[in-house]
Amino acid sequence: MASRLALLAACLAFWLVLSDQRTVVHLALGVAAAAGVALATSDHRLPGAALRAAPRLALYVPWLLVEIARANIDVMRIVLHPRLPIDPVVIRLEPGLRDDLALATFGNSITLTPGTVTLDIDRGTVVVHALTREGAASLESGEMARRVAAALEPRRG
Repeated sequence: MASRLALLAACLAFWLVLSDQRTVVHLALGVAAAAGVALATSDHRLPGAALRAAPRLALYVPWLLVEIARANIDVMRIVLHPRLPIDPVVIRLEPGLRDDLALATFGNSITLTPGTVTLDIDRGTVVVHALTREGAASLESGEMARRVAAALEPRRG
């Protein structure tokens, strides 16, 4: 019950941040939407897991933002280059992430990084399209997967 209330509060807070409407009708709709999410969610550990991961995510998010900035510069160079030196490639990664939230975060992080798009995630395998072989090699190095695991995977023990 406490986890559902925490999820309700988190969803309502998120809705309030995103909404510019503060009428009674809109607030009631926001409460109804947040309550619907809290009731429909079957993952009881999500609010607690997110709160426990917050300090570790505080280390991951700045690293990801730097990677996004670097990738933006790389894509800008490619697009502005007279010969448009792209070498698209589709790769399969097995990041070794066991947790669904970690896999989803990994896939979303790839897609947020310009020049790469997550095409599919199935049973721990992530299929990625990269604009260049260098972009693919960067993902194959495993650095992003290690950082996501450090931020979100339950401690092994």
